[in-house]
Amino acid sequence: MVRWSAVALIVLAVVHLLVLGIDVPAELPKWLEFSLWTLDHWQPLRAQPLDLALSSGVFWATAGSFAVPLLILGSLLLWLDRRGDPIPAFVGWTLAGWTALMTLLMPPSGFPLGLLIALCLAVGLERRKTQAKISKM
Repeated sequence: MVRWSAVALIVLAVVHLLVLGIDVPAELPKWLEFSLWTLDHWQPLRAQPLDLALSSGVFWATAGSFAVPLLILGSLLLWLDRRGDPIPAFVGWTLAGWTALMTLLMPPSGFPLGLLIALCLAVGLERRKTQAKISKM
């Protein structure tokens, strides 16, 4: 269950980046010119120029989103699982707590799927912990 959860986290992250990354090619030249490095970003969002706010939105939905760390986390979990190294259950439970809160705030999104994956990860890690305790007896 842990291995499949790790793979699912990787897939979810990649799909997130691909689906929401449709606008990146148009915005990337601006980003490379450091257009995100302006004092306008310190203004309230509604006071920012529309172009800047939209470009920022694309950035935070892709490169600056949680999808990148999620991809790293899924890869790390998969690597640890393959090595047989212990993974603390709090990783799954913390991820489940965060995705549960995000699901409440934004139900029509990928968060409910992330919650399901995180719960599977947490349960899988708890089972492993229980099995390890039993095998030590």
